[in-house]
Amino acid sequence: MNSDLHVIFGTGAIGLATFDALRRRGRTVRLVNRSGKAAVPEDVEVTAGDATDPTFAARAARGAAVIYQTMNPPYQEWNAQFPALQSGVLAAAEAEGARLVSMENVYMYGRPNGRPLTEERENNAHTKKGQLRTRMAEELLAAHRAGSVEIAIGRSYSNTES
Repeated sequence: MNSDLHVIFGTGAIGLATFDALRRRGRTVRLVNRSGKAAVPEDVEVTAGDATDPTFAARAARGAAVIYQTMNPPYQEWNAQFPALQSGVLAAAEAEGARLVSMENVYMYGRPNGRPLTEERENNAHTKKGQLRTRMAEELLAAHRAGSVEIAIGRSYSNTES
């Protein structure tokens, strides 16, 4: 894809921070969320729809060079929504031949126990959310290894456990 279009799925704190960073670099950005509304300048395209629908997700991502998955459903809805959201965005990236950047967390690593949380650490999830995030990360990495889409995963850490 020769486009410079960056498509961000999700307009929460991470999605908007990603938007700000891309705009500072002069990138063209399209935002995607359920409402089609976001606190961004009027010249920014904001598309409304449900990313669990692969047809919608592919349409929303049309023309993208890079797609960012920054969605984060409410904790109590993770099992019901998160895998389908990721699948829709992954399908869109594959359809467009776009790179996919997925924002994650470090739940899959389990308790730190005084050890640093790094990519080399084994997955040792002790919570249902951690086990879900492990499965989701494995889905992305399998697509990357298969060559169907280039994936980059960003993981963040907080001091809270759930």
